[in-house]
Amino acid sequence: MKTKIFLSLVLLSFQSFAADTFTVASEFSSVSFATIKKQFVVEPAAINGLTGNLDSSGKFNVSVPVGNINTGVSIRDDRVSGLFFNAAYYPTVNITGQFDLSGLKQDITKVTVPAAVSFHGNSKTFNFPVIVTKTKNAITVSSHTPVIVQASDFGIPAENIANLAATVGGLALSDKVPLTVNLVFKK
Repeated sequence: MKTKIFLSLVLLSFQSFAADTFTVASEFSSVSFATIKKQFVVEPAAINGLTGNLDSSGKFNVSVPVGNINTGVSIRDDRVSGLFFNAAYYPTVNITGQFDLSGLKQDITKVTVPAAVSFHGNSKTFNFPVIVTKTKNAITVSSHTPVIVQASDFGIPAENIANLAATVGGLALSDKVPLTVNLVFKK
């Protein structure tokens, strides 16, 4: 009898969890990457101010405002945002996808989530290896392994990276970056 009551409570709590829509908590969410210059100099960057949601079926969309880049150096922020991303014309990276929320049997699960990333009029699907943590009022999704992203994946012109490199004395800049995501979805 106790087992039946326990199972009923678990099912009811899961159904109420599954019926909810979660919204990105911008203050806790970011996309991070590191630029590489001269083959050995690594400079971290994060983009904050993300928005989006996750519905009960596991469908999600996240908007990443590239103008909100933070490298820790304001002139570098302006250069990356303006010269590389061309944020005046392409202000947002959009990420969409779906994963099986009901298939997450534990509160903390390691899973690979396919997501379509759209920017500069191009889209590419990446498989993001993440750790998903569920609580009563939130779901967090955090990378456990970076994904390598290349400028050409989105048709970002090679001249954009050349223009950025020119601002630092023509130093060689990699067009590939390791990228991680940290998303908090709250009720």
